[in-house]
Amino acid sequence: LGMLLLSDAHQCTKLSELSWGMCLSNFPAICKTEDFLQLPKDMAVQLLSHEELETEDERLVYEAALNWINYDLERRHCHLPELLRTVRLALLPAIFLMENVSTEELINAQAKSKELVDEAIRCKLKILQNDGVVNSPCARPRKTSHALFLLGGQTFMCDKLYLVDQKAKEIIPKADIPSPRKEFSA
Repeated sequence: LGMLLLSDAHQCTKLSELSWGMCLSNFPAICKTEDFLQLPKDMAVQLLSHEELETEDERLVYEAALNWINYDLERRHCHLPELLRTVRLALLPAIFLMENVSTEELINAQAKSKELVDEAIRCKLKILQNDGVVNSPCARPRKTSHALFLLGGQTFMCDKLYLVDQKAKEIIPKADIPSPRKEFSA
């Protein structure tokens, strides 16, 4: 984060792009730092709302947003609705959404924040009941990095497990398998 702020201040575009990529891919570690809590509002919003923010669990984004607000509550509480919009609230586990988010005092104290949570609950119910298409931004999944593994082949025996790295656009042998496979072995 320090490099990102420094590169922005000195308008070093390449360094800024590299720093930004590191922030996105290391979000679980970055969101727990003092530097994150000291980010300017616009940069915090930009980071939390980014499509390529790598997080396995949207709870981490929610907690990061609340921690950022609570770091300077007196000055930042007015930004809560804007930061809540960065969280894909409808993608939170239903129990967490109902027991933690909807009962959060800070959220219930602001009408706009409460409306966002109520909308997320409606979307979550619609998703759980398989009741049509949900187009709300609070239910749109982030682009995540997933792993695709190949095992076996159509016409030849295969004795390795391969990882398809979509970012690097390559296939990497990862492990030997105990007995060779072919056809629909995966």
